[in-house]
Amino acid sequence: MSKLRRIISRLQPMGRATPAVALSHDADRHAAAPAERRATLAGYAWMSLAVLIWASWLVLTSSGRTTALSVVDLAALRAVIPAVLLAPLLWRSRDQIVQLGVKRGLILSAYGAPFTLLVGHGLGYAPVTHAGAMVPGLMPVFAAVLAYVFLGQRLRKRKALALMLVLAGATTILTGAGRPLPAQGMGTGHLLFLLGALCWACFTVTLRAYEIPAVLATAIVGAVSAVWLLPLWIALDLSNIGAAHWVDIAFQAAFQGIISGLISMYAFSRALRLIGGRASVLSALTPGVATLLAIPVLGQVPQPSDLLALVLVVAGLVIWNLGPKTT
Repeated sequence: MSKLRRIISRLQPMGRATPAVALSHDADRHAAAPAERRATLAGYAWMSLAVLIWASWLVLTSSGRTTALSVVDLAALRAVIPAVLLAPLLWRSRDQIVQLGVKRGLILSAYGAPFTLLVGHGLGYAPVTHAGAMVPGLMPVFAAVLAYVFLGQRLRKRKALALMLVLAGATTILTGAGRPLPAQGMGTGHLLFLLGALCWACFTVTLRAYEIPAVLATAIVGAVSAVWLLPLWIALDLSNIGAAHWVDIAFQAAFQGIISGLISMYAFSRALRLIGGRASVLSALTPGVATLLAIPVLGQVPQPSDLLALVLVVAGLVIWNLGPKTT
């Protein structure tokens, strides 16, 4: 009997599974399907959390300006707290940081205190809708230019179309098309948003070019920002923390330092691991979510021209993120 079984097994076509093996494979696939669905849902949940935090950062940074806290206070909280919490990582990665060099470390840190100071001051002149459309919207434009100039990366047609839509939206805001009368100093706010987008782009291009881990990059950004900002913060007496209510201090410390500085990064990293490129597509919702949050929190109702600009920017960001991976 055993000899007969060996003969039958030899007669099986090579590479074709027996019915029992095929059934086993089908069972494995069916068992894996619920796990894949759970992983996908978890990925979308993590990315939704990241988008909510990014949008909330614009709204709550603007809201923080209505308290006794200064923009420098907000920037210091966003820099110092992650630097302290991630200090052990900085020490363990000291050799990697030395290899990275001072120049690249400074470029990375543009997304720290400089970014917060520029956008934070800009929110004192222009509404969150404009910041949402211009800062996350124009960041890919600046990143594409920097990648072309310094890394020789060329744009594909699809991403060129995306950038045209983003630029059209930004131009609508900058020209004030359809807006009754521009508020005094709004141009100053727009200029600060442009510079903030450039700071973010410098961080993004450097991060990609040298494949720096996101957590380590966050630690470097916080540490470098704290090194130069803290002496100015103290020596020039730029802090209003002494006059602020402890509730405002605790809230902004938790949000700026932990939620925005650390949790959003972890959420985005988890989303990328679970759903890949689809996470980047969801990031295009940040300007719209920020605009919606600003209505009840700050009472900022967007003008029709601002909504048009927002639609153009979001459409451009979606096309950008749906396009090929290469810049």
